[in-house]
Amino acid sequence: MLVLLKKNLLAVALCLITTQVIGQENKNFKRFYLKFQPSLHFNAPNDLLNIETLNLLKQDFDIKITNAYSLSNTQIEALEKQSKSNHTLKNTFKIEAFLDDEASKKVLNKLQKLSGLIYAYQANTTPIKPPHDIAPTTSNFENNQGYIETNPGLNVRHAWNNGVNGAGVNIRTVEYGINTNHEDLDHTNAFLAPNTTINSSATVAYTEHGTKVAGAIFADNGIYGVSGLAHGANEYILYPEWTEEYGYNRVLAVSNAIANSSAGDIIIYEMQTTGQNGEYVLAEYSQAIWDLTKAATDAGIVIVAAAGNGGENLDDVFYNSYNARGDSGAIIVGAGSSNTAHNKLSFSTYGSRVNIQAWGQNVYTTGQGSCNIVIGNDFNQTYSSCFNGTSSATALAGGFTAVLQSYNFALTGSYLTSQELRNLIVTTGIPQGSGGNIGPFPNMEAAMLALENTLSVKTENSLVFNMYPNPSKGILNINLKNANNATSLKIHNVLAQQVFSKKLNRKNNTISLKNLSKGLYLVTLENENTITTKKLVIN
Repeated sequence: MLVLLKKNLLAVALCLITTQVIGQENKNFKRFYLKFQPSLHFNAPNDLLNIETLNLLKQDFDIKITNAYSLSNTQIEALEKQSKSNHTLKNTFKIEAFLDDEASKKVLNKLQKLSGLIYAYQANTTPIKPPHDIAPTTSNFENNQGYIETNPGLNVRHAWNNGVNGAGVNIRTVEYGINTNHEDLDHTNAFLAPNTTINSSATVAYTEHGTKVAGAIFADNGIYGVSGLAHGANEYILYPEWTEEYGYNRVLAVSNAIANSSAGDIIIYEMQTTGQNGEYVLAEYSQAIWDLTKAATDAGIVIVAAAGNGGENLDDVFYNSYNARGDSGAIIVGAGSSNTAHNKLSFSTYGSRVNIQAWGQNVYTTGQGSCNIVIGNDFNQTYSSCFNGTSSATALAGGFTAVLQSYNFALTGSYLTSQELRNLIVTTGIPQGSGGNIGPFPNMEAAMLALENTLSVKTENSLVFNMYPNPSKGILNINLKNANNATSLKIHNVLAQQVFSKKLNRKNNTISLKNLSKGLYLVTLENENTITTKKLVIN
């Protein structure tokens, strides 16, 4: 009898242990984001445990409550003060726990019923595939970056010919990784965000995605390899969303990028998320990302983001709640054809929220892809001739935006907002061809001319002068037509730094500028009554 009892007790114990193990096996790491009305006051995340529902969830599921973003309260308050719409990141929290699917549904249901709540949702905790190359690939691009040239290209060559290449602009990207040892990036100011390590589980398919993006935007403009559209930008920093330090955490990566950016900086979202039926749409469909984006653009930070590769119509009724949030201020990019038709490609998500398009096919850049060109069997000398998807489109649009921002900075010494750049690119772009709306195709020459016209002010008291030759090889002639007094000449480079000055006391003046390097300059003449500025190119 005693033996039988022991056997029964052992069986029960084994059953309990097995049940516990099975229960643990079914539990996975889960993450939720929730935001309360800004009128509510919380000194710290643990204050939420004063809410009975959350206190019970803590007891039942051992949930952990922390701030949603890496930004400090001071940074959040600063962003709020800069917002014209009083948008705030205040009272946004993150809840994490190990839960099975049934418990996850229960937790989310209780969160969504909290009083004073703006939103609550369950976030992805496993890496979402980046906006990937789209099959079938076409490799007729060869060793030619046609997107640099005139239509069907972006005509960024026009900016380069005028000495504009991204100078004065900081670029950040958010995605998976980058090979900074690539021969076209290793001697540039491209690097991973400080204190981050790309997660060892991220395969080359993930990490090389970022190398291809970096090449299209920031590759060195040297005598070999490819040239990035904005190769003259100050820096290119990648904020990885999948790290050894924090696991997979997209919201943290975006908030870190914003926390380390200032007005005028450009952040490129090379990300997508899932929408209707699991199809890929823009990252800001996730509410915490939309919230961060809105705060950033209100503060003057420029956001350029992929529309996603799901072929989804964002004007569908399914996305009514997303559209009801309003305009985040981001420049959303769809994928178009690489010919003069500029048609929407079949896989591109589209709709009235998508602002502009760029090539979603045939982009030649650095990094490993499905159409590799490998020099000397060296991974660090690998190029792809068929970078595709809204990934390639967003890389090109991001580089274009950086160059246009650089030109505005050269003209004015200030930066355009995300919304201002978006409007400028849309109104000067080449109209879209067929397909659902992905917006016009950017045209650099037209956009630069529109900036010049906007900044040109003609008055009866203008200081009229002739300046030649332009472009100049180091000698500049200036003929003053209506200056009655001594005139001050000042020349600034594209970083708004004064590089030359002189007093002009004669009508005809010949000036040597041989000490100035090739590029774009602004020549300003001023006397006691008027001030006039003109462009000068030295080549």
